[in-house]
Amino acid sequence: MMREQGMAEDGTNRPTNKFWSLLGGVSGGALGFIVANVPGMVAGAVAGNRLGAVRDARGKSVYSVFQELPQDDRARLLSQLAVRVFSHAVGV
Repeated sequence: MMREQGMAEDGTNRPTNKFWSLLGGVSGGALGFIVANVPGMVAGAVAGNRLGAVRDARGKSVYSVFQELPQDDRARLLSQLAVRVFSHAVGV
């Protein structure tokens, strides 16, 4: 079914390179709309698209790629994310 719609590679059932980006964008937009109406839909679609692009590039979920990072890279990534989230929450 996916091959007929152009969403899978010929000869396999493996999704094409854009499949997870599209699916992530649509699902992120839907969740964003539920949370914050139209602005949330736009932000959710962008975030979902980027997360889907990671899956397209690596063939693994974002969490699996995160778990494969060295411990110091994971700690640095989480601290940078916390700074961004809390700076926006505090308004700095």
